[in-house]
Amino acid sequence: MPGERFVVRVATGRDVDAFHALVIESDGALERHAESIEASRATIARTVRSLAGEAGDTERGYVLLLEDAASGEVAGCVQLVCRIGLDQPFYDYRLGKIVHSSSRLKSWRCHDVLYLCNDLTGCSELHSLYVRPGARDLGGAALLTKAAQLFIAGRLAEFAPRTIIEMHGVRGRDDASPFWEAVGRQFFKVGQREAERLVAEGRKAFIAELMPKHPVYLGLLPEAAQATVGGIHPVVAGLVPLLEQDGFHFENHVDIFDAGMVLEAHTRTLNGVANSREVVVETGDPGAGAPSWWLAAGEGEGFRMTAARGSLAADHLSLGPDALRRLGTTAGGCVRVLAATNA
Repeated sequence: MPGERFVVRVATGRDVDAFHALVIESDGALERHAESIEASRATIARTVRSLAGEAGDTERGYVLLLEDAASGEVAGCVQLVCRIGLDQPFYDYRLGKIVHSSSRLKSWRCHDVLYLCNDLTGCSELHSLYVRPGARDLGGAALLTKAAQLFIAGRLAEFAPRTIIEMHGVRGRDDASPFWEAVGRQFFKVGQREAERLVAEGRKAFIAELMPKHPVYLGLLPEAAQATVGGIHPVVAGLVPLLEQDGFHFENHVDIFDAGMVLEAHTRTLNGVANSREVVVETGDPGAGAPSWWLAAGEGEGFRMTAARGSLAADHLSLGPDALRRLGTTAGGCVRVLAATNA
């Protein structure tokens, strides 16, 4: 079953170097993170404070790490933010329409436009999803997204009624975003990567100061830029169907830098929240034909999640010894289970 090789766990203070290595290796894919060891240390420290109940609403969030169960190597990550935009505004574009009509000239035109907005303020967010190349074909990304949902299910009161995830937008052969070149560069006079670095360093006020306040008419943009609005980078395109199956959908919000689509969901109706439940585990041999499950055990720093086959009867799940070891639990322990229908 995809994902059985890995465990997802919560980052601790011992993981600063491993997390920082992912930030550097991603080469800008983790655009919310400044490329300094101090920034990585601060991100992990927020997770530690959140686990301890010491983080306020403006900063509470968690980093989950994908770990090779055999070698202990960290192979990916995802970050959960409980509430976005409470300390500094969270900006995105909302797709809308403006109608221009004249009865005198018998003319009527409907134009697609982008509005700069803060509509998603207060939502929870999944971001900084990154999986090393060697783990991408082994179910690493799917495991991280399911782990995030099972983690939320266990701490539901901390998260907002809506959850979002921004998808990386389309880029050209030179790795430049046609949308950024047509819109952002006209107001920032820097490259997209540099603007993302400024945001990662916490310098977000410049967005409000420099971005146009009036609607952006898509029809006035070059065709290459128009075609990317609501688009998805090929690297993450395969993730979208998985997220849609879990309850995420497109609600006409796009990223302000590359116009990549923003997926939204009602947190309580996410597959991993609404359809998971807690059962008692037993040691056994479920067999190769047993159903596949996403499994999570433990709380706080002890949270661990993996995938395995198991036989469920009433509220008891029979798992093999290796699956119990990966979960860090024993027979008689309690785990949260979610059917892996596509595994």
